[in-house]
Amino acid sequence: MKVSKKLLTRLEGEAELKLFWQGEKIKDAYISVPNYRGFERILVGKPVMDALVINPRICGICGHAHLRATVEAIEDSLKRAGYEVTITEKARLFRDITLSLEIIQNHLRWFYLYLMPDVVKLKPSLRERFAPLKGSGWQEGVRASNYATKALATLAGQWPHSSYMVPGGVTCDPTEADINKVEALVERVVDFFEEKLAGIEIQSYMSMSGAKLIREVKGDILSFFEACFEHGLDSVGRSYGRFLTGGTIDPCVVPGTKSKRICKFHPERVYELGNYSFFSKNGRGYTWAKAARYGGVPCETGPLARQLIAKNPRVVSLYKKYGDSVLVRVFARLDEILTLSLSVLDKLRSVDLSQRSCIAPPKEVKSVSGEGIGVVEAARGTLIHKISVSRGKIKFYDVITPTVWNLGPRDDVYLGVAEKAMIGLDSELKAYTVLRSFDVCSVCTSH
Repeated sequence: MKVSKKLLTRLEGEAELKLFWQGEKIKDAYISVPNYRGFERILVGKPVMDALVINPRICGICGHAHLRATVEAIEDSLKRAGYEVTITEKARLFRDITLSLEIIQNHLRWFYLYLMPDVVKLKPSLRERFAPLKGSGWQEGVRASNYATKALATLAGQWPHSSYMVPGGVTCDPTEADINKVEALVERVVDFFEEKLAGIEIQSYMSMSGAKLIREVKGDILSFFEACFEHGLDSVGRSYGRFLTGGTIDPCVVPGTKSKRICKFHPERVYELGNYSFFSKNGRGYTWAKAARYGGVPCETGPLARQLIAKNPRVVSLYKKYGDSVLVRVFARLDEILTLSLSVLDKLRSVDLSQRSCIAPPKEVKSVSGEGIGVVEAARGTLIHKISVSRGKIKFYDVITPTVWNLGPRDDVYLGVAEKAMIGLDSELKAYTVLRSFDVCSVCTSH
């Protein structure tokens, strides 16, 4: 049996894809993340508030999501210990806004800087627009993502690695001028989506679904669709068809699970397996990632899961015809740029700046004992932080990232989600493109 190895490029950190071939088809696939980072061990023994500074550094792209998951885990430990934690609507809105902005900037950079250079190899006629560094789309995508980053930094004080969320709220207290600045930046993202990604008016785009959407959309989404149909990406990349969303970004992201129907999400059903990771001593490990499971089975998380569970009509209509293919998985991520941008604009216009940004909990965090969990949505999917605290010191910390769900290893019954999606493909390039459709981030996978 032929074996090929590829060190993946254009991602945060390092990852290797090992493919086993039977004839001209992929019979098995292993995703290896070779570098151990150890954040969970670093946190043990630290004062609980140190986690607000340490955890955003788990990832250079989704540090804001790690911050929010940390804050919510600490707040949950306070609540379980019997202390009241009050969050004003102003603080809740700012938490949602900044998290949404981080997701938006990630999606734009991922599409133009990470995915499309692989698609160009399949369809060289797209090179002029999507070639790295030189392509007009590449350059415009970077600028558009910067609008979201500047908006985020205006509210959070810095990005990446911001620590502006604290138990009881946020530390920012923006002026009306700050809100106007952020609103103008987000409107530029919406304009970019309309002019470059969709190529048609927003209202027309949002009224479409199914065959009409594919037939009438233009811009860079159309270029991607054409490459998918030309090279079969509308029918490959399918995994288990089971989806999970744990966090909430009101009103466009709701928690739930989906296989044949949508069900309630129960965080207590989530656990990790390490029998094929380097944490195990059985000699079968091939990655520092663990395998996340929900009720014993693997689930895909991320924009496709979010938009299916939220019943986004554009994503649902394409999923009904093409399943969890590369085409639909990528489209869900692109569509989410607009969905979240419009939601951010609505929230900015509803913020009451006269409300308090933070209400300190009645019990000092540094003296509390208890356990808590924070479940939020990061760019790549559901992120879970679990904490155990004794007299203000961290006894135990567990981080379950989106990439552990999607890129994690197999167990004794199931392949990993992304591994399953590559079985049966007939080219390495298609395998890389399928893997890329999950939005690879090795540093979160090996946190």
